[in-house]
Amino acid sequence: MNSNYVRQIDVLVIEPHPLFREGLKRVLETDSRIHIAAEGENGEQLLPLYKEHQPDVVITELNLPGKNGIEAVRELIQHFPQSVVLIFTVLDDFHYVSQTIQAGASGYLLKAMDSASIADAIKTVINGGIYLHPKITKEFLTEFNRLALDENVGAFIQTEIKMPYHLLTAREAEVLQLLADGCSNKALSEALDISIKTVKNHVSTILRKMGLKDRTQVVVQALKNGWVELR
Repeated sequence: MNSNYVRQIDVLVIEPHPLFREGLKRVLETDSRIHIAAEGENGEQLLPLYKEHQPDVVITELNLPGKNGIEAVRELIQHFPQSVVLIFTVLDDFHYVSQTIQAGASGYLLKAMDSASIADAIKTVINGGIYLHPKITKEFLTEFNRLALDENVGAFIQTEIKMPYHLLTAREAEVLQLLADGCSNKALSEALDISIKTVKNHVSTILRKMGLKDRTQVVVQALKNGWVELR
């Protein structure tokens, strides 16, 4: 087999608005590795379509007619625990994020994302990672910290910030803090005046050095270790 071969990624799209559904399909299929296996428009269709097509990834809106997205995802995970689901919505409230992650979703995306970021999210979750939109990451961790403090858990209480120079270079530590701030690759590129390719290289190196799969895990671990500020 050709060593450069990359397998096709089959995607099931559940989106109630035809124009937006068509636009999402076109955006996804600009990546030659992504194939739209099936599409639906309501929560009732998610499970039957998954059974029929067995896609690698499900991308679904939360605000669906009939059975809502959270209920549909929960039902799917109950029947197919191995299924991989990405939420793709305009709803950015912590309540929705928390409920969908608890239901078994592997990622939460916002509809303002660009096509490259959506493709990155798909590739992250099919490799076992979790992907949260940068805005969601920051708000999720902030709310998680507030709840921890309310319950006296103290999961992210930080008395002192110690930069991880024993593990990361100064520039990698700077990238790590910006990841904790919720910066996207584009925002990192602009903040540090470096190319997006260089940003991705730094993020990959941080993941490798910390032995983690995705940036959300990196941020959580860095907060627990006191390597970054939650600001």
